[in-house]
Amino acid sequence: MGHTIPSKVLITGANGFIGNTLMRHYQTQGIAVVGVDLCGNGEDIIEADIAQPETISHLLRESDVVIHTAALVSNSIADADMWRVNVQATRNLVAAAEKYHVRRFVQLSSVVAYGNSAEGELDEDHPVHADGGSYVLTKLASEHVVLAAAAKSNMEVVIIRPGDVYGPGSRPWVILPIEAINKGQFILPAKGEGFFRPIYIDDLIRGIELAVSSDEANGEIFNLSCEGYVTTKEFFSHHYRWMNKRGPLLVSTRTAMIGAAISTKIADLFGGVNEASTATVAQLCTKSWFSIAKAERILDWKPEMPFAEGMERSRLWAQEQGLIK
Repeated sequence: MGHTIPSKVLITGANGFIGNTLMRHYQTQGIAVVGVDLCGNGEDIIEADIAQPETISHLLRESDVVIHTAALVSNSIADADMWRVNVQATRNLVAAAEKYHVRRFVQLSSVVAYGNSAEGELDEDHPVHADGGSYVLTKLASEHVVLAAAAKSNMEVVIIRPGDVYGPGSRPWVILPIEAINKGQFILPAKGEGFFRPIYIDDLIRGIELAVSSDEANGEIFNLSCEGYVTTKEFFSHHYRWMNKRGPLLVSTRTAMIGAAISTKIADLFGGVNEASTATVAQLCTKSWFSIAKAERILDWKPEMPFAEGMERSRLWAQEQGLIK
């Protein structure tokens, strides 16, 4: 299997959970890397808006690989904002990457692109479905603009669909659940029997690195997830044990949907944001998991972090951050 080590990598969303971990990983590997985000750090992360990629044309000229992690990850932000950031900005960026002769464009998508109603084990040939709110729609639409660009250019593209990425620093799967539990606002729909597909952040980073360098990865889509699944009850029970609390509270999907709708209306009235929306409820009720056979075959990748150890590392980080006592 051939590999091409990048000469310089540009990472968008470099302040984010995945983007920043990628930045630090490439730095430890001695590979030149530069980050772009709405807020810079005066050093290796440049302040810029990828929706206006001409402002970073000099970085695109210097980079042979772009890893596009920047996105709004939310089930509660207005549809127009989600579309502007996740789809239109991606279209602008991929067009600029082609213009400035970037060799490979790697798009971080998500397994949510398969939609919430899909069931069973899904491989990369399974059709996408926009049944899951604006986050689902914009993630699969962002894949489309990347594939459309590849169809009319010589630029290499790779699309990565991570599972539920957890670990130290994870906002949706570590920070937000702890905050909701502390407020007594955390419930699980489908009586906690929905499927959760955890992948530890270090395993994902290793898979992305292989997708960046593998010659055979060009033009491919990869699921990077765990083998099989755990139930949502099993996953979030860890958070309760970290906090010496009993739970989680398991309710019917109908009850959870009603509660989410009411909470969203209250948040709207007071100008707040309710991440525990009906779209989040639907996501926690899914009955699908993801084949990683293609990543094993082409990238020689499979997850290595034992689930129990990954959760313990997450607990220690949350304790160090003062999120739990």
